[in-house]
Amino acid sequence: MSTTSTPAASSPPPSPSPKSETPSKHLLIRRYVPTDHTAAVKLVAEGYAQRRSLANIRIFRHPYFYTVLLPLLAIVFAQYDIKENLGTVILLTSGIIMAVMSLVGRITDPLLDVARDITRGDFLENADYAFVAIYGEELIGVCSMQYVELADHSAKDPLNVANVVSPSTGKRKSKTASRDEKQHAILSSWAVLRRYRNVGMGSDLLGYILQVASQDRADSLLVQCSSLESRARKTLKSRGFSIVSVTPLPGNLGRLGIKTETWSINPIEWVGEHPDQAKD
Repeated sequence: MSTTSTPAASSPPPSPSPKSETPSKHLLIRRYVPTDHTAAVKLVAEGYAQRRSLANIRIFRHPYFYTVLLPLLAIVFAQYDIKENLGTVILLTSGIIMAVMSLVGRITDPLLDVARDITRGDFLENADYAFVAIYGEELIGVCSMQYVELADHSAKDPLNVANVVSPSTGKRKSKTASRDEKQHAILSSWAVLRRYRNVGMGSDLLGYILQVASQDRADSLLVQCSSLESRARKTLKSRGFSIVSVTPLPGNLGRLGIKTETWSINPIEWVGEHPDQAKD
């Protein structure tokens, strides 16, 4: 991995947060080192675990949830007089609610399994580029990028997640390399500590990695995002990303409308359109 093709670690531009004081101007973005592993992996895993919480909320708000819960509760109230059998009614309704919530947990368990697998992974070590955001002495953000290949360049939807093969076996192109074959990169991680969200940290990391991809002459940077993550989707859109494919999650999660979205942007064009940000 080249150590000269990335922008020097620097403080990103001030955050647009309405708060009077933000940590953005004190933020340092630097390369990931092995001693960052525990904190960085934990941060990414927590982000995936949060997807499960968001999925649970989606299910609790879904009409299917109430079509299961309400008839069961209705049976209890029809069978027992609440004044004479208050204890029994409370016990049965509590049991039903707990059983239904347990069922919801089983449906969203695959998302928690992903978070567990991440803690045992070495995706940061295998990434072509990995950066961490440091505020004071605390690691508060992580972002990594890996070059990938497309299984079928002639596919109708070539940037669909199912057509992306990772990792790439080819070498990254230099700024003066031939443009005969397109080069694609994917964001393999992108996470910010919960209490530092909504102050521009995620956007700063994204802008930094876009500069790196542009210097490598990457034709596209892909980001996979859950349809549940409204904040991440908002940040991607504000940075100029657009959705190139949408894939329902397998099983019950997909049937509930939860999807994986693949967003894409041309880093070279982005830097050309945002020269002021590219200099930061």
